Amino acid sequence: MKYEYINATGKIEIEVDEQFYDILLALDREEFNSDRKHARRHPLSLEEMEYEGDWLSDGADILSDLIKSEDSERLHKALASLTSSQQALLERVYAKNEKIVDIARKMGVSQPAISQRLLTIIKILKRIL
Repeated sequence: MKYEYINATGKIEIEVDEQFYDILLALDREEFNSDRKHARRHPLSLEEMEYEGDWLSDGADILSDLIKSEDSERLHKALASLTSSQQALLERVYAKNEKIVDIARKMGVSQPAISQRLLTIIKILKRIL
């Protein structure tokens, strides 16, 4: 039987017995599953990769900047769809780093009420994005 595999130089085809063919297929399947499990548990981002030379990292910077600008635009549109009180709450929690307990005390409501409002805002943003 002919078995095909891909290495660094390209696609290679070899002739093997049926017994070895089954073994090679089983090993391929195990490798695929292992790689898939690893990728699911350890997602890889471009920032974490080490590059050999500047030619690739420069291109990655351009792509990264483009993605960030598109994401930023989408985020601004999503934030604009929130009410002014929702925007103000997000600003106090995430931009000014105020504690939820302090915000609740100043607004005269309970801490769970503020937490629930934040969860509602996050659900709205997730739905929009």
